[in-house]
Amino acid sequence: MPIKRFKKILENLHLNNNEQTPQRAATNFDKLFKVRPILDLLNIACQREAKTTSSQSIDESMIRFKGRSTLKQYMPFKPIKRGYKVWVRADSKTGYVYEFSIYTGKREDQAPEVGLGIKVVKSLT
Repeated sequence: MPIKRFKKILENLHLNNNEQTPQRAATNFDKLFKVRPILDLLNIACQREAKTTSSQSIDESMIRFKGRSTLKQYMPFKPIKRGYKVWVRADSKTGYVYEFSIYTGKREDQAPEVGLGIKVVKSLT
């Protein structure tokens, strides 16, 4: 695909209405607002097609990313040190992803996160 065509498609591709974007100071602010509809559809599709088993696990994964982003995390003890941190609930035998959640960082108006693991487990189950 020529680069001009790709750029034209990219500038016209919208998944959410930009006029409804909440302000950064609002309580319902979401850093992933523009792509939230596709993320929700992917989660629903994964759950719909899943064959539930009794052996599931929840763990964090990294998606390699070297560009600029406020969502980028640095984890020095992981094989992929910089990128997007994603919490994943998956089948422990086959690796099938049932549900995932992209970590957007702590909110600026909140205190340091305590019990993050508990919150993630509750939200993914």
